[in-house]
Amino acid sequence: MSIKHDHALNPVTALEFYHTLAGRLLLLAGEGSFLKVFEAETSEFLFQCEIFPGQTIHGIVINESSVQTNDLQVVIWGGKCLALLKKKDLDRLICRDIVNLTSVAALVSDWILDVAISDDGENRCVLVTAHNKLIHANLGQNDQPPFLEDLPSPSESILYSAHLIWDTPNKILVAAGTVFGQVIVWQSSVTDEGFFNDAQTLFTFEGHEGSIFGVNISPPIRGADTTSMRLLASCSDDRTIRIWSLSESFQQSKQKDGQMILRETGFGKNKAYTSTPLPSGKCIAMVMGHASRIWSVKFLVHDRTVLEHSSVSVLSFGEDATAQQWQLESTAEKSIDSKTDEEATNQTSLRHVNTFAFHSGKHIWSTALRSGSDGILNISTGGADGKISFYSMDMLSTNVCPSIPGVFTQPQLLDSVTTGNQPCLPYTAICELEDVLKGLPQDNGSSRPLFTQAQQDSPSDIRPISPPVDGKTAAKKKVKKPLKDAFNRYAFISENQFLATTKLGRVLLGQISTTMTMEWIELHLPESGNEDLKAYAVLQGFPEISVACLAGSSGKIYIYKSINSFFEMGTVVGKVADMFKVFDPDAGTFSLLVTTLASKTATLFSIDSTAEDGLQNSQRISFKLPDDFVVTSAGICHSLLVLGSRKGSLAVFDPRKFDNPLCIWNDPDCSNGDAITTILPLSPSGGGNGNTGYFLTTGRNGIYSIFSASCFPDSNMELDSVKLRPLHRGTPPFGPMIEAAWFEDDMLILRGFKGKSFVVWNETKQYEIMNVECGGAHRSYAYYSLYRTKGGGIFIYTKASRLYIHSQVKLPHQIVKQGGHGREIKACAISSDGSVLATGAEDTSIRFWRYEDGGAKKNNQLNCVAVIQKHTAGIQHLQWHRSEYLFSSGGNEEFFIWAIKDIPGFGIGVVCEATCPDQSDDRDLRIMSFNVTEAPHILDSQQQPRLLISLAYSDSTIRTYTYTKASGYGLVASGRYTSSCLTQIKHINVVDNTINLLTTATDGYLTLWKCKINCSLEVRDQNCGINTPEFVMLSNTKVHQNAIKSLDFTFCSTKNHTIIVTGGDDNALGISVYFTNDTSLHPVTHILRSAHAAAITGLCIMPGPTTKNGKGRISIISSSNDQRVKEWTLYMDERNIQTGAVEIQKMDDVFTNVADVGDLVVLRDGTGLGIARQKKVLVVGNGMEVWNVSCDLDE
Repeated sequence: MSIKHDHALNPVTALEFYHTLAGRLLLLAGEGSFLKVFEAETSEFLFQCEIFPGQTIHGIVINESSVQTNDLQVVIWGGKCLALLKKKDLDRLICRDIVNLTSVAALVSDWILDVAISDDGENRCVLVTAHNKLIHANLGQNDQPPFLEDLPSPSESILYSAHLIWDTPNKILVAAGTVFGQVIVWQSSVTDEGFFNDAQTLFTFEGHEGSIFGVNISPPIRGADTTSMRLLASCSDDRTIRIWSLSESFQQSKQKDGQMILRETGFGKNKAYTSTPLPSGKCIAMVMGHASRIWSVKFLVHDRTVLEHSSVSVLSFGEDATAQQWQLESTAEKSIDSKTDEEATNQTSLRHVNTFAFHSGKHIWSTALRSGSDGILNISTGGADGKISFYSMDMLSTNVCPSIPGVFTQPQLLDSVTTGNQPCLPYTAICELEDVLKGLPQDNGSSRPLFTQAQQDSPSDIRPISPPVDGKTAAKKKVKKPLKDAFNRYAFISENQFLATTKLGRVLLGQISTTMTMEWIELHLPESGNEDLKAYAVLQGFPEISVACLAGSSGKIYIYKSINSFFEMGTVVGKVADMFKVFDPDAGTFSLLVTTLASKTATLFSIDSTAEDGLQNSQRISFKLPDDFVVTSAGICHSLLVLGSRKGSLAVFDPRKFDNPLCIWNDPDCSNGDAITTILPLSPSGGGNGNTGYFLTTGRNGIYSIFSASCFPDSNMELDSVKLRPLHRGTPPFGPMIEAAWFEDDMLILRGFKGKSFVVWNETKQYEIMNVECGGAHRSYAYYSLYRTKGGGIFIYTKASRLYIHSQVKLPHQIVKQGGHGREIKACAISSDGSVLATGAEDTSIRFWRYEDGGAKKNNQLNCVAVIQKHTAGIQHLQWHRSEYLFSSGGNEEFFIWAIKDIPGFGIGVVCEATCPDQSDDRDLRIMSFNVTEAPHILDSQQQPRLLISLAYSDSTIRTYTYTKASGYGLVASGRYTSSCLTQIKHINVVDNTINLLTTATDGYLTLWKCKINCSLEVRDQNCGINTPEFVMLSNTKVHQNAIKSLDFTFCSTKNHTIIVTGGDDNALGISVYFTNDTSLHPVTHILRSAHAAAITGLCIMPGPTTKNGKGRISIISSSNDQRVKEWTLYMDERNIQTGAVEIQKMDDVFTNVADVGDLVVLRDGTGLGIARQKKVLVVGNGMEVWNVSCDLDE
């Protein structure tokens, strides 16, 4: 075999937990046809093994009760394939003694939807199929195939989902979700002799308005009267989750043997068959959830005691890539099964509890649940993005925050950060200010009344009631109500301490103890400082050095340094507008930047962290701000002070002079931008030259950017000017309010607000760290990241005048396996040096990857190093120019030029340098394809090389431009094909002022074009396309029956002929040979029909020797929607190519787990050293796969 599997990143379609006898918790995952095994708690990838050749795994079931080596332990299925594994087989897999299990696979008669293993020790299981049939499978003896037996079924409905359980050792309960919106519950009985009786329908539930995508039968649920019952959950295309009761007596609902269920197809009732008595109960609870279709539901049931209600929740998993938890609640004291249907409908509901958004794109395809006796439920989900998430849930938690002042819901956490197996789940406390003040110690001045005398009516203001006049009672004086105090501002001064101010001028020190209880102390400012804080306060914390700075309305600034008292730090003229923490990474010092209202002056105070009061060696510098420049952020980069403004501009100052800003940068894409909220210097250890520094900014426009600051000295080697240049612009999936950024272990962390939620986001690894529904950005808050816990943090915020403290000691979930795009990948491209791969998908994002394949095969990884979001429609095509530029095109006439640069201390920087120059008013066209090459030297201007860019539009037009960063676009030629949509475009030959290019279209024609550029460059740039030359059609050759989907070309060894390889919608592979020296001649065309069983959507020509024994040889790799990757070798006589026959030989044909193949690219061309000598191709679509290719040309 010349094509071998190397690595895959595909949708995860099956998951299951397995607890070994040694106590290890393993996670078994089905990814394509491979079974992958991970250590659940450490996320370590252990091994993989192929189960089904040519079939994706759809489900895994574990038999936890098996103890003997020959017991049935695992059942794996996918499509019609079934694999029954003994305990010894699984043990050998874990010990890595087996690398392939394809020999144990068996075929059944229909598509398998669910499997249930019997725990009676008979080594058997039952399957339910897509036609509502049961199949009994027994483990074969002596490594023989399993024994399969078809069982009776009450009806052969077409199903989209099913769930079955062994209700008792002699009874199988089946819930079947039909295509037409009905849920059929039926049972099959087993005699003591092991024979299966006829099936009996128990219930038929109706109410959904769409196909049933998921059903789940609950475990036994105990009510208050100790009775046991089961519920059924279903989800549908109508986005509803419905709960049904299965509490009726099964004996009363049995049908007579042989009675047929007559139902109509389609949604709604069939009046013709209403006389048939079928049990059909009403749903006891219903809720609409998720943003799109719901794929599956699962019950969470935890029994507390016999006398109490069971805790019943439902997890739903949807197309919106979220998992949501719903609590089943009833207002009645009696159990559900003791009520009538009408009563239950009115008094039972599903309440939304939580949303888990740990995947990208669309679809959660697989789930695994495992509960423990301590009430902690382990959950794992696998998505279409290829990611596997693992998280825990406390099933005993009521999810209600306590109103006791400062007491958390669970006294744990800080001392049990990352040790042990007990997960540290997030908890929230609520503090009422009135309760906090009442609980203050009495020896520190806390006996002050809740409302000061200044807010109450003085005795002189109280007047006696006047006597009646003319029989009318005089109006009473309205007594002014005293103002009620409330929390105002917050700032952390350490990991477990924070300051809080109130609207009436109090300053409180809150301390979170190791038992997660709150202790409060009231602090006092010097002299009348508390009066300055009434109704106005500005607070800035320095938790790195245990310092906080406080200012009020008088302009006085106070400093606090962990000695329970404030010192006056300084005074500014006017009311303090804001204060900003400034850190100098070179000196390791902190400063405080203070701005005042209605003033153009800012003041910089240095803070001495070694002094007891922070003031011993402090310095003060004032400087003037630019006009209309309201400071919103500050930072020091490369010994330069950088300020960010409310309108999105940047100002750079020399801290040694502060005369005028050295540089003012305004966003050229937005004249009135949003506030810049962070100035963060990148690590100086990242390298770079001595004259350039790098810093990161965040803004309230949902964008973070990285700039380079290049310093230029004057003749005296003094700093004269600074030039800022944007190198990277990122758009995380939350926002638009990005409030701060920092680095943890070289990972970029962002925080901000999305809607009503506060979000902490890991931009490097692309996952959510914290999500708290706080009400939105317009509130006081403070956040402290627990760096040492890798994902922990404390979030303090005000909501409804109360203080909320949300504590998360560590990451509430972990990524077992990293993912990628959550939608179909339509295009991919590799940089010229082979170091960076770019992919574009239907999710409109572009991802940049590095393929690490230098070690063991199991350690091969596709690491995502950057994600860019600017396209608004699906991406059609990608192409690199060297390693400096990436070009992308898509719908809405979008064409972007991305400048790529390595940034020291960060990674890859990507910034959009230019967009499509000539967009129509409607923007209703797609740029289907484009090609970029070096422009001929005759088009260069002032010795500046230009790029030649040709665009193919969906309306059959062609436009060719030249491009440089300095001068932009210049239209040099245009053309129009017929009414057919163009699909591919390539520059075949560009010499002097002549352009030869090739296009393909949906009509199956291959067209060669020619254009001579006669006008001068200056005229062309000024006219912007007026009187531009038109492309002339040289040849138009019918190659395929319909659309040409893929194209690649090469030259023969003599360079006299151009060989074009095309793949079509007609499943054919086309070979066309053009004469390089005489393009007027029509090409010689050869066609290989039925090269694939579906459209050929990707192909590439492998590099390598092109001749052998006087014959030209070309190796071609093709991929198709039939999920096959094939290698072809093309032989031709180059001396008589125009009349000689060609020979096409298929060298290999392998199955790929990538569905809906969108593109194929050469990942390794074999020209490097070591591992780079291997030749590899990448196939993309619904997933990504790398294949190692040993071409025949290499022999």
